Amino acid sequence: MKQPILFLSVLLVLWISGASYWYVCKIRCDCRNAAAPSVEIQAAADTTAQTPEQLLLTSVNEAKQYLSESGAGKGFFPTSSADGDMSGISDEYLKKLKLVLDNNPAARVEVTGHADVTGSASFNNELGLRRAEFVKSYLVNAGIKAEQIVTSSKGSSEPAASNSTPEGRAANRRSEIKVII
Repeated sequence: MKQPILFLSVLLVLWISGASYWYVCKIRCDCRNAAAPSVEIQAAADTTAQTPEQLLLTSVNEAKQYLSESGAGKGFFPTSSADGDMSGISDEYLKKLKLVLDNNPAARVEVTGHADVTGSASFNNELGLRRAEFVKSYLVNAGIKAEQIVTSSKGSSEPAASNSTPEGRAANRRSEIKVII
């Protein structure tokens, strides 16, 4: 009788350990205490291994470079709507944005909402702000701290394309995400 109980106890401990690892590392992406990934030595002169802090700094710098090279993240919206298509913002962009913001508490994200020229100027400013707030909630749901996100509206004052065609108006109904470090 002792042997099955011992086996089940060990199995339970292993299951709990595995589930905890999966939750912390895979779901929350918080494996800071995990072992640092191995680093291949490129040159014979470089025999020192990087510390976890150095690896984190390298990752943050690579993420900053990625964000600066990719430009502003954009979301697009249907006519007179504040609910939009966020497929233009990739998961990789969100992960790198979160990495940079988590490691730079003074960094901010500026989300600016835009509209096309249909509607009055006050309506377009309000709509742009609602679009920016929609993107802010999207970013907060992705794990970015709300206090690091600033929203604003440009209304229809800064078009990305001509408002004389349906395609141009669709390009103007957007939100832009810029990182301020």
